[in-house]
Amino acid sequence: MQRRQFLKSSSALVGLSPFLLNSPIITLNTASGINTEVVKLKIGAFDCMIFQDMQFKYMAKDFFINADAEELTEALKEYNGTPENIPSPFIAILLQHEDRKILIDTGIGFSEKPIVFRGASHEFKGRLHYLLQQENIRTEDITDVIITHFHPDHIGGVYSADAQLNFPAARFHMHGDEWQYWHSSQSDNQPALFKFFIEKNITKLKNKNLHLIKGDIVELIPGITAVRADGHTPGQIALIIHSGREQLLYISDAFLHPLHIERIDWQTNYDLDHQKAKLSRIKLLELAYKDNMLVNAFHFDFPGLGRIDKRSGTWVWNYEER
Repeated sequence: MQRRQFLKSSSALVGLSPFLLNSPIITLNTASGINTEVVKLKIGAFDCMIFQDMQFKYMAKDFFINADAEELTEALKEYNGTPENIPSPFIAILLQHEDRKILIDTGIGFSEKPIVFRGASHEFKGRLHYLLQQENIRTEDITDVIITHFHPDHIGGVYSADAQLNFPAARFHMHGDEWQYWHSSQSDNQPALFKFFIEKNITKLKNKNLHLIKGDIVELIPGITAVRADGHTPGQIALIIHSGREQLLYISDAFLHPLHIERIDWQTNYDLDHQKAKLSRIKLLELAYKDNMLVNAFHFDFPGLGRIDKRSGTWVWNYEER
């Protein structure tokens, strides 16, 4: 599959192709040049901003643990990657409608000094809060925070380095099964750093404005529906943002790379249950394909926007032109 070439333009693309009819309008904040960290689009009545919290690098030994090495090396070339260098952003999304400002995931967080944990030094310099300031979004005006699952790159920005709640007026939405797993002995064998991030950013929300959801499909907020997508973690959720005829499916970490769409059996070291993860992937692929939804993926090339297609019975990822 040849990836579409991105258009180096900030112009809206709706109307250029039948494929884009009724698509959200995508524009770029070009203040920092082509490699912008903020992408803006409209999803019906929602104003949406996608922020690049930071850029990270993964390795094939973690992203594709059961792939044939030779086949994987060749496949990664289509995405400008190698087994030793798989670029990946961390993102967060802000949705604004009327008096609500809704943040989806909070990035890795920012600490001026490295965090020393069990003798190892870790540096976390996520840019979400800086980018919110640049867009004149005050964190105290955020009304809702949706946490898709409890991995560090999604929860690290809930509290500041000095243990202050970054979104003091927000209601925090997350799945009850995610909360239960990470606050029980079931998670005892999980990485200690993950547990550290949860204790620092999630556990302290217990007596705050916390909304633990149940079930498979739940409307969190008018226009935002949570879809259970477990396997990566026990309570991960994907989100359908819908307004009028427009829809965006946020898949979080159900897929970590486009090759997990195109090679549905390739597994990642970060999924707790590979079989459940595969079933969740299929569910989301069928959902996106059926309604030709615009899809946003947390770890795909920023801003992670694209659509799902099918060719000869195989799922295909197409990056959205921008």
